[in-house]
Amino acid sequence: MPIIPVFDPTTGASGGPVVPTPTGPTLRSIGNLNGGSYTFTDTALVALSSYAYDSATDTSTFNLLSIATAAETNSLISGPNFTGPKWRQSLTYADGSPVLVGDAFALNVRYDNVSVGAARQYLVALAVVENATSTIIGTMRPSGIYALTNATGVPGVGVVADNIGQTTTLTGLVSGVGTTIFTGGSAIGAIGSCGKGGGSCAARSATTISTTNRLDGNTWASSATTQLSLAVMVSTNGTVTTTGGALALRCKYAVTKLS
Repeated sequence: MPIIPVFDPTTGASGGPVVPTPTGPTLRSIGNLNGGSYTFTDTALVALSSYAYDSATDTSTFNLLSIATAAETNSLISGPNFTGPKWRQSLTYADGSPVLVGDAFALNVRYDNVSVGAARQYLVALAVVENATSTIIGTMRPSGIYALTNATGVPGVGVVADNIGQTTTLTGLVSGVGTTIFTGGSAIGAIGSCGKGGGSCAARSATTISTTNRLDGNTWASSATTQLSLAVMVSTNGTVTTTGGALALRCKYAVTKLS
């Protein structure tokens, strides 16, 4: 790493060397899901009562309904189909260029300011998806991170990859962070050579850190030149009994192209 001298423009003198501080990817907020850049679908119409966004705190609040026993299709992590609330948009890098199936890239996600209220057995997932209009998990092929509230209201985070999830829950959750790596393909236009990973995540409380990992050797099915999508999805935490209430959180992400 080069040594950069400190220069004082008023005296012309140079001070001691300064070593640049490495920085990570800049996180982007998911923003207002009803703000116009997302397309919304909710086939089942059983989980979501309403959605609200507070721009002052960058907080999304999902007002959820009680379900006596959630069906398989209400859950992103329990079955072959998903008919719950889904906001989606084309996935781009920070400079606005498209994220393609054949790219090697990383998705970094951070959840914080999580407030579960009375909501129980619900999760909000942020995932990269191959086919944003599909309700079939094997076609949609989600890979990402979610924040959840369990049966007793304890918040946590987990990993989703093609309807297989793992979770970690901590009392007094401060934040949850996750990373998913996509290995890309070696040939433009190639099909079947573009890997996707299930990722890993960590939940942080005031006293401890807990991690969970999900390895996924699957590949995308589309051409390497196909643009991927970003989806925010509200799901039940399995085929469970839910309790309605407000689940509020702030979610930020970064998509970083790898060499």
